[in-house]
Order: sequence, then structure tokens, then C-alpha cells
Amino acid sequence: MELLKDEQRLHDANGSNGNDRWNIWLKIWIRPRETMRRILNEPNNVDQVILLLLVGGFIYGLNQSVLKNSGDSTSLWSLLLSLTFATIIGAIIYYFVIGGLFYWVGKLLGGTGSYRDVRLSLAYAYIPSVITLVTWIPSLILFGKENFTSETPRMDSSIGLLIIFLIFGIIEFIIGIWSVFIFLKCLGEAHRFSAWKALLTFILPFILLVILGGIIAVALGG
Repeated sequence: MELLKDEQRLHDANGSNGNDRWNIWLKIWIRPRETMRRILNEPNNVDQVILLLLVGGFIYGLNQSVLKNSGDSTSLWSLLLSLTFATIIGAIIYYFVIGGLFYWVGKLLGGTGSYRDVRLSLAYAYIPSVITLVTWIPSLILFGKENFTSETPRMDSSIGLLIIFLIFGIIEFIIGIWSVFIFLKCLGEAHRFSAWKALLTFILPFILLVILGGIIAVALGG
């Protein structure tokens, strides 16, 4: 966290006020490039970056737990506790390691963004995920562990709960699709290239990892 604090520069007398800083949470949905450029041109808001990394990372962990039916093998509180610890470690890896990887790959593709700019784009691209708290909080209250299990007897016994669960799912799906658009626009703006190149910047590292894993597997198998 010291690296984050070292990057924070002093606001000048005519700088943005607190309300302006929070307006980006709305504007990034419809003008992601313009909003991201404004963020990059201003001093770091360390508190906001940390909030986005931790909450966004936690939401990502919740979504992964749903896909893996993690509740089948552990209690709800154990799951949430493990996600909390994993989020802290994951946020550091995401911001510094993944950020560095996207910085390096983007540079190879002609990007001109700095390491700081790329990392900030990753943090602020989490805004849609953080917004899904409006569905996750009531979902955890209403459905509890059944959010993360393959069998949902309580939910199945209530048409009302099923309808609510479906509505939450649709909302999260729409936000999820839009978050991909925002992520690519933010990363593209950080590197000052197109969203298509941002997509390539995202895909290439995973392709390389798959190829590398295949080579290692073949070498060990031989």
C-alpha cells in the first residue's frame, strides 16, 4: 500500500472536489474513455482505488464461488471468510502483477500508457462489479448459502424467491456484459489505443500461458 501512497500527488487549489470525484461512478457507464482520461490526469485517489480493488475483488470471488458451487463443501461463513482473505491477496496480484503484464503487452502492441495508468484503468473498471452490491446484499440475505450450492430446496419451494433470484441474475448479467465494454475502453484509454487492441492485450497473455503450459506438459510427458 506504500507504493499507492507514494503515487498520490497533492491537489492544487482549483482541483476537483469530493462530489466531482464520485461523479465518475456515474459517468464511466456512458463515457468510459472520457472519464478514464480525467481520472488519469488527476492525482490518485488512493482511498477510492483501494475500495474498488477490495470490493470489486470480493464481488469477483462471490461470482466465482457461484460458478463452482463452493457452498456444497463449506459453510457460508467459512466461504465468506476465505473470500475476504483471498480478496486481499488477489487485489495485490491484480493491481501490481496483472497490471504490469497488461502494461508490458500493451507496450508491445504500440500502447503509450504508463504502468500507473494501466493499473488505474484496472481498478476503475471494477466500478460495475461494485455496483452489483445492490443485488448481492439482498441476495445474501434472502438466499444465504443457496447462492453457492447446486441444490436449492428453500428457493425451489417459493415462486416468489425464484422470481427475485431470476431478476437479480438478469441485472447482474447485463451489468457483467457492460463491464466488459467499460474494461476494454478504460484499458484502451490508458494505453491510448483502441478497445480492440485492449481486447488483444487481455487475450494474448492467456494464449501465451496456454502455449507455455502445453510445452511444459509435453516436455514432462516426454
